[in-house]
Amino acid sequence: MQFFAKTFFLSMIFILFIAISPVHAFGITPVKMLVTADPATSQTVVVRINNSDKTNLTFKLSVLGTKQDEMGLPVFERGVDEAEAWIFPEESLVTLKPGETRAVNFIIRVPENASAGSHYVGLAVEPALKNTNQNAITSRLLSLLTLQVKGLVQESVIIEKWDVIKGSVGNKSWKFALGLQNNGTVEVPLKGTAAIKNWRGEEIFIEPVVLGNTLLAGSRRVLSPEISLKNNISLPGIYQAQIQVNYGRTNQAVSAIDYIWYFPIWSKVVLAAGGLCMAFLVFLLIKKLRKS
Repeated sequence: MQFFAKTFFLSMIFILFIAISPVHAFGITPVKMLVTADPATSQTVVVRINNSDKTNLTFKLSVLGTKQDEMGLPVFERGVDEAEAWIFPEESLVTLKPGETRAVNFIIRVPENASAGSHYVGLAVEPALKNTNQNAITSRLLSLLTLQVKGLVQESVIIEKWDVIKGSVGNKSWKFALGLQNNGTVEVPLKGTAAIKNWRGEEIFIEPVVLGNTLLAGSRRVLSPEISLKNNISLPGIYQAQIQVNYGRTNQAVSAIDYIWYFPIWSKVVLAAGGLCMAFLVFLLIKKLRKS
């Protein structure tokens, strides 16, 4: 059941673990973990803290839930995942001397009625301020833990929105509003393609669409993909834009279609000229009828 986490976690490593605190220098390892567990079982995971500061430091340990925002970036806060109640540090505070490295334990106790699938938490380590009223810059580092509870899991991604953005269909590139929702119980990688078809449904061309990193269970994603038209799209008329998203270990697919009336600039000029000619002919006809 161990799969799918690499792309998402690599992006979060870059965002969260490169920076060093401007006040206290310390580090933690590992920066990510993947644990598989049965319901009604217990496990222990180890996080190592290194104090590279020149003074003794006391660190506070805690557990935060993890989710993604609509851009695919990680958000850490309490009350996000039920697994926050299953995981706790063996010690809430640890003190390290300068240059010292210590292993600290986080206990995982999966309840018997735990939901099967993936749960996401951050094992947080941060310097404890001696004076809680003091305004100071501090840092928090997190080891990202994916806890996969064994059982029957479901992969399900839906397309919530696929609409061409108003004002873009007269250009040589069409911009769309795309919304995705992971209704399954595990994280899934995403691959997408967009096909442009004529009014008969015949494919004119197809190109890949970048959908970002792994989509966590329960998360939404909002994207604005842009499709550059090929030279074989030149005539005005109605076209179909079909998005297809392949996801998950089983490579399931979901798709949606938007219908687009396309009027290139030259066709608008022709229509405007034709309208003027028609108006002029009507004017001449009315004038002739009045004379007679």
